[in-house]
Amino acid sequence: MTRDNDYESDYSQPLLSIGEIAQLMRVSQRMLRHWEAAGLISPMRSQSGYRQYSEEDIAHLERVLIYRKMGFNAQQIKALLNSKTPLALEELRGQRSHMKKKIHLLEETVCCLDRLVAIAEVKPQDGQAMTIIKEADQQLYEAQERWGASQQWLEYAERKASRTSEQQKQDMDHLEKVETKLGQAKRNGLDPTGDKAFELIEEHRQALAWFHVTPSMHLMLGRMYVADQRFNRHYEQFEPGLAEWMLTAIESAARAHGVDPATAQWE
Repeated sequence: MTRDNDYESDYSQPLLSIGEIAQLMRVSQRMLRHWEAAGLISPMRSQSGYRQYSEEDIAHLERVLIYRKMGFNAQQIKALLNSKTPLALEELRGQRSHMKKKIHLLEETVCCLDRLVAIAEVKPQDGQAMTIIKEADQQLYEAQERWGASQQWLEYAERKASRTSEQQKQDMDHLEKVETKLGQAKRNGLDPTGDKAFELIEEHRQALAWFHVTPSMHLMLGRMYVADQRFNRHYEQFEPGLAEWMLTAIESAARAHGVDPATAQWE
């Protein structure tokens, strides 16, 4: 038997094959070969060339596994196994700091997932809607109820879960500014089918930030602005008749995008 081409003289201790050591240490044979190639372990070889693992190899592998569980890569483990205590302590402290940051990021991810699930599961019933959710969210709940936009609902949940309260407030502030501009345009007698109105309506569509609103979806929402008294009142506060003016402008914009208002769907 040889280790690094030198004959091993101690035959008294039991030796394990790579299959046996893999089962004992609960690692794959492929991983053991990888560690050997990386210089982390150096098993003896029989005269036939088979790997043979001694008690010392097992003890060495246990150290490798300990550092692996701590998140060290093969190169780092090799350095730790060969370093003296002061250097090893410095490396360990550095790894602890790295793992703390990683834990913090994972905790943030878990919180984000919790928010996503909670938002996606919420579905107000009947008259609860206006008292439970914000006006901006109400539009989405109404759209989901009327057109069954499950994909957009999940997209909404994803965006809402990933954005802070401050970012969501900025989104709503921006939407309100666009709505104010639309009210001013209606007040000034702007043609809802003209180029300037098209620009404003496109700005409004982009400002609906809770999910990607296509021109066809925008048309569905525009009809809801007119038909539903709650939404109609919302736009009336910017300018009387604004919801109807917007619907005309949205229909014109939809045609410009190749959407036939007569056959428009939630897609």
